[in-house]
Amino acid sequence: MMALLYAVQGTWYPMLAVHLKDLGISGEARGWIFATFALGSVLAPIGAGQLADRRLAADRLMCVIYAVAAGLLGVMASGRVEGAWPIFVLFLVYWLVVAPASGLGNAIALRNLPRPREQFGGVRLWGTVGWMVAGWMVAQAMAITGSDGPRRGASEAFAVGAVLAALLAGFCLRLPRTPPLAAVGPGPGWAEAVADASSLLRRPIVALYLVTAFGVTLTLPYMFQVQPPYLEQIGLPRRWIAPAMTLGQVPEIFALWALPWMFRRLGDRGTLALGIASWVVRYGSLAADPPLWLAIAGIPLHGIGIACFTVAGQMFLDSQAPSHRRAGAQGLHTVITAGAGALLGNLLAGAVVGRLGDTAGVFVVPFAVNAILLVGWVGLARRSSLGGRAVDDHAGRAGAGVATGSVPE
Repeated sequence: MMALLYAVQGTWYPMLAVHLKDLGISGEARGWIFATFALGSVLAPIGAGQLADRRLAADRLMCVIYAVAAGLLGVMASGRVEGAWPIFVLFLVYWLVVAPASGLGNAIALRNLPRPREQFGGVRLWGTVGWMVAGWMVAQAMAITGSDGPRRGASEAFAVGAVLAALLAGFCLRLPRTPPLAAVGPGPGWAEAVADASSLLRRPIVALYLVTAFGVTLTLPYMFQVQPPYLEQIGLPRRWIAPAMTLGQVPEIFALWALPWMFRRLGDRGTLALGIASWVVRYGSLAADPPLWLAIAGIPLHGIGIACFTVAGQMFLDSQAPSHRRAGAQGLHTVITAGAGALLGNLLAGAVVGRLGDTAGVFVVPFAVNAILLVGWVGLARRSSLGGRAVDDHAGRAGAGVATGSVPE
């Protein structure tokens, strides 16, 4: 399930920017199309989560989600949707349907594994494997059809994604039945959610982390919205873009495995700083207009950043929140990062590309933002924690947890 779930997105997401560029869609419009992921991430999980918790078995809901996803990706692969606004509407519908799937997949695994705390990491790892394999499948499809030239689009990526989505929809019928657990009735009100958020934000270290996470998320869209067209422009053949992007997942696997060790050796503050520094080096190298081999060699830094900041940050936030407010803390994190941060970040990247084009200069912005965030985090994190040691004192507890949040690969 995990392999197919992440493989569906791994087929077309790395190629979307190249496809939109071939269709003549402006940088600003590309930003809005990529921003549909953020809109769906904020709006859709609320309704889907209520359905899975109260009305419909999670496995059956997953089946419906990916049956619809297969149809939408098939429409995109057909080439009948070309204008900026029609594509925007299509992907907005897509993400409103598909955005909850990662959380539902996590819930199905955690509910049915006999020892979820010990086994979930090994199951989630197959999601990363699926994403990587999907990139190579797209490369082979493009080689077979001969659509490796410029201005040919990337319809094969959407076609492969549609096939995998259909396979996942069918496979969900064979998953263990995961019925709703909650009784029908009103859930926690907005007043309680606001109170929980306000309580967390009054802690200086939590507020500093969330501000830093928001800033980092502003720059993440450059990895998929800006980097693929740039790599093609400096000489990478189109069919190798998706496989090249999978290089980021290789160190991510090892970094996730090594997170408990890093928490013990570097503490929370040092582990998160390592993640931010990875993006500083990555964007700095791209801004320097490197040769193709160096631009590709830097892709693995993305995986280190995801593991050491995005995933480690979820674990850090969990360790800082009281036990009765941890779910609310993760919800607040999702709104700030996958919601507001991703939305504004995609629009910012689109505006920068619209002004500068697909050139090395566009990467100066994410480099500068992450450099400022790194200095601020290293300088203020210890000062913001009570007693000067609270950040690192939580390292052991954070390192022992299981992160179940959804992050882009």
